[in-house]
Amino acid sequence: MLDFLLIIVFCVLGVLVGIVTGLLPGLHVNNVALIMLSASNAIVAVCSPLFAYGISEEFILILIAGFMISVSISHSFHDTIPTTFI
Repeated sequence: MLDFLLIIVFCVLGVLVGIVTGLLPGLHVNNVALIMLSASNAIVAVCSPLFAYGISEEFILILIAGFMISVSISHSFHDTIPTTFI
């Protein structure tokens, strides 16, 4: 059950970040991807208390991948708003 909850939380956070990157013309989803790639070890270290609940390091990397997929999908939808009005 915790696995499903973590997937939902990371995807919702990804949608929120995708909304921000879609609405700000200077910020692109590739910038967020580079930041997430370079900080992936730090993210795994921050999520290390989840190891006590049976969450593996590989699953945390899968959560990061799900986060990035939801960022890119949300960015592609919300990118049309500044394109239309700017």
